[in-house]
Amino acid sequence: MKKVKHTKRSPKKKYPGRRKYDPCAHIDYDHAHDDYPRRPPENPRYPDPRIYGSYASKNPPDYIPHPYEHACFKPRREDYKPPATCGECKDEVCVRPDHRTLTADQQNRFLDAFSQLNAMGALGPLVDIHSNAVHQMHGNTRFLPWHRIYLVRMEELLQAIDPTVCIPYWKSSEEQAFPAWLLGFTPTVNLMTGPHTVTRNIGAFATLPDAGDVATAMANGTFNSFAPALEGIHNSGHVWVGGSMGSVPTAPTDPVFWMHHCEIDRIWAEWQNANPGQHPNLAGAAAIMDPWPETETDTRDINALGYSYA
Repeated sequence: MKKVKHTKRSPKKKYPGRRKYDPCAHIDYDHAHDDYPRRPPENPRYPDPRIYGSYASKNPPDYIPHPYEHACFKPRREDYKPPATCGECKDEVCVRPDHRTLTADQQNRFLDAFSQLNAMGALGPLVDIHSNAVHQMHGNTRFLPWHRIYLVRMEELLQAIDPTVCIPYWKSSEEQAFPAWLLGFTPTVNLMTGPHTVTRNIGAFATLPDAGDVATAMANGTFNSFAPALEGIHNSGHVWVGGSMGSVPTAPTDPVFWMHHCEIDRIWAEWQNANPGQHPNLAGAAAIMDPWPETETDTRDINALGYSYA
């Protein structure tokens, strides 16, 4: 009998950052990023180093789109402020509100700005940064300062569309419910792995931390004990929402991601005020919040970064 010669199959191409989405899978949020690329890819989709840091294209196309500040914003009558005279100019601090205090108009402004960023192709590249484990922004002392800068970059984009918008926070430990005004908002965001439509699986795999859990975290007197306790609260919120929020590469496509992280950042800011001098022990390259130039020292004062919490 003639022997059949088996040819060696060529290996399948691997696409870093791509995984099959399983809405029923219990994602280990702490380690969901372990199989993602370790080097930041160049981002050819929009050459803006202010927002995308080292991801920005190093070889911009011949035609450069207008900067985001040129996006259409038509102020309403109530937004108008007369020009300041000499000596009156002040840098305004963006006051991030509890989402439960927003009017219907303020809710719509946030969603409209989010939608326009997405339509302009500005949101997807920012989400892609969160999918890359090279930044070491989970499971270590970089978690809180790195995400603080990430929030600032998103807020800068939103305010380029609508200067009245500040990212609201979702105080889930007190509310114990998903923000009702976001339930019907499930955008499709173009990521480097392709289009992703926001999904949720609320309450299927976890319970939300409560006020007691936050108080326990706040009782820690050193950063090294406080930070992991707060990150645990953060992780539970992601898993509780589920769907897109349950996976590191897609979590920022859901607007509740930004509101959830604002709450985590707000708790940290409150703890910082109660525990002056307690900071992450970061030095050298680890102290740089790559892909951006800000250092850990730059993250210590939220007013210096241009925002506060109501």
